[in-house]
This record gives sequence, structure tokens and C-alpha cells, in this order.
Amino acid sequence: MTERFHMEHVGEEDPFEKDCMSGFGMLALFQCQVEYHFSTEDMSLEEAELFIQDVLNHLPDETINEICKKACDWKNLKMSSDSADYPSGLAEACGREILAFMSVGEVDLYRNPYDRNDNTFGATLGGGTEWDSENGMEIVIRGNKVLEVREYLGYGKFAIWNETDGNE
Repeated sequence: MTERFHMEHVGEEDPFEKDCMSGFGMLALFQCQVEYHFSTEDMSLEEAELFIQDVLNHLPDETINEICKKACDWKNLKMSSDSADYPSGLAEACGREILAFMSVGEVDLYRNPYDRNDNTFGATLGGGTEWDSENGMEIVIRGNKVLEVREYLGYGKFAIWNETDGNE
């Protein structure tokens, strides 16, 4: 039996915004500690920890492969459009090898803003890449489905759902 996931150092992010919480914990895909952010208006601490444990830290192979495919597509497009100096091995990296050229430092967790009864949570994994260090990176996920791997745009939950997702 696996040990239940628990965030460490959980607390309010800002004394003036009591519903904004954060805590630290492992993100299995990148094998690193990250800061998780969530709103207590969207989910409880227990719901956040269960989503991290059961979904984010147990992504199916198809999901991981999709993250890698989208990251490689973005990398290839970026590298073909400029003449910057890139690290050795980046151009040839494909499949899961691309993960070595990516990093994640924080993860924002969300509930569907259009359907409060939707039990499928979403997340944006924010960090950086070796091929686009200027703009940062975000991996946008709903449940265990990859929606985007791209430069950081910061749309939050509105990158995950739109108004037509209210009745899904």
C-alpha cells in the first residue's frame, strides 16, 4: 500500500486572501519538489492532495507521451525559427528524453468554474524549458488529459475550461 500524499508547509499565501493556499510536495513526473497552489473556494486541502496523489502523480503512459510529443513539437518549432545557442543534445531529444530539458517549480490546481459539481480537476504545471527560457512554460491538464504544452500564458483555469464545458 502506498503512503498517502501530504503537502508540507501548507498555509495561506496572503493574509488578505484567506482562500488562496499553497503547500509543497513531490511531483512524480519531474521527480522534484514543487509548490502547489489552490483556492479553498475551489477545493479542500484533502481534495487537492487526492488529485495530486491519484492523478498528477500517477499519470498514465499515454498522458506522459502526449506531454512529451507536444513539448517536442514546440521545441522543434522554436529551434527552427531562431539561431540561439542551445544545450548539447536538445536538438536530438525526442520522446521522454525531452523531460530532461524541462523543469517545473509550481503547480496551480483548479475546479471547473462553470460547473461546481464537475469532479474532474485541472492543473497548470509552470516552469521552464531549455529551448524557450524567455517565456517560461506551462503544461495544461484537465483530469489526466493534456490540453497544451506551451510558453507560459497565465490563463489559469480559463485555459482548462470554457463556458461550453459547464455541462460536461
